[in-house]
Amino acid sequence: MASWDFNAGEHPDSGTAIVEWKNDHGGVKSIPGTDLQGIEFFFRGKDFDKDATSEWRFEIKQPQAHTFEYLKFLQPSNFYHRAVIAITAAESLNEAEWNVGDTVENDKGIKGKVAGVDGDELFIIDYEQRFPLHWGKDRLIKNLSTSATFHSEKSREFVNNNKFSTQWQGKYSNGGMTLETHSVTPLSGGEVGVGFCRPVVNTSNVHKTSGTVKNAFFDNEQGACFNPDNNGKIVEFVIERKRSSSLTARDGGYRIWRKVEDGEWELVFMNMQLQSYVQGANYFDNGYVMGWSNSGYDEDTTFWLLEWQLWNQKPDFLK
Repeated sequence: MASWDFNAGEHPDSGTAIVEWKNDHGGVKSIPGTDLQGIEFFFRGKDFDKDATSEWRFEIKQPQAHTFEYLKFLQPSNFYHRAVIAITAAESLNEAEWNVGDTVENDKGIKGKVAGVDGDELFIIDYEQRFPLHWGKDRLIKNLSTSATFHSEKSREFVNNNKFSTQWQGKYSNGGMTLETHSVTPLSGGEVGVGFCRPVVNTSNVHKTSGTVKNAFFDNEQGACFNPDNNGKIVEFVIERKRSSSLTARDGGYRIWRKVEDGEWELVFMNMQLQSYVQGANYFDNGYVMGWSNSGYDEDTTFWLLEWQLWNQKPDFLK
């Protein structure tokens, strides 16, 4: 239906009768250190409690109820999906006893790593499990490197869901099918630093949001979108979105395929038993690429979009 090969120099302004970008998002740029070019999505590195954003909107001028969105990225060389918990002590902590990188453990044997200290708050990352049950009120927190300890007064987890791609109808985000990424802890079947696929069906004019959609593929196995193992590599995605045929039918859904440089296409997520219906306009007519990163990043982090396509049937390069 529509296709842009930014690496070949095709400019966003060369719109089609089917899809039109809202702007050129800075235009096609050469990618430093490579012979590639693409559209830049720059996320500035910030403190733990700060987010970042880079979003590029488009209009689907011939609305579709069933789409396959193809995205080809150069993954950042320093990608790491940040997930942070703040643990509050009864009094200010001695920074010399809580050094960045130290391993901490609670009284249930669950570990994490020190990311920083600010007054009475200890910030940890790379934790094996989340929730206040494990890091909140009355939990004993011990630094395995210095043997320093304290009892937690409370804990709070910073939101870390990041927008990746979304399509909706009419006013944002009516009936949106929004693919985000988020962290999943090792004790819940995940891996630290990985941005796992988190598809969501947003509220429409006739039904409420589904919240996070479970992966019906491989017995709810977590599907990885961005893995630090692939930093600096070209990573391609196809995101299938399908509206349900009626308000009561559960025949809408998602499929997500991923291909890592020099690899093969792999289905990493599937759930085709969802409710995604818009009364009177049961289609997609708007979307955007990337968007708000609630987790933020420790360092400046840049994704490069090399190619983008929109299909209304399964692309012929997928098996």
